[in-house]
Amino acid sequence: MLDDFSLEAIIAYAEAHPVIATLLLVVAVVLLGSLLRKVFKVAVVCAIVLLVGLYFTQGDDADWWEQVQAVGGEVVVWGEALLEKADEIFEKGKQQLEGN
Repeated sequence: MLDDFSLEAIIAYAEAHPVIATLLLVVAVVLLGSLLRKVFKVAVVCAIVLLVGLYFTQGDDADWWEQVQAVGGEVVVWGEALLEKADEIFEKGKQQLEGN
């Protein structure tokens, strides 16, 4: 039964019956859209489950927020030091350009 199956036969049938081919294409698009919506819903549910699991395994929010603030404070200190160093380099370059 599948011995006579070929892509050329499907193309010839679609060319001979364009209304049926259009309907089959619409059905295929609807099925694909439905499948993608279901996959998206599953991905959202999995993301929520993983976030809830992360919340319960990482402890209290207060500890996390304190860690964020500590790291943020260090970043501010490093940023200020970087800006001071950049100002020094800029002034040194400016003096070199004015001297030449």
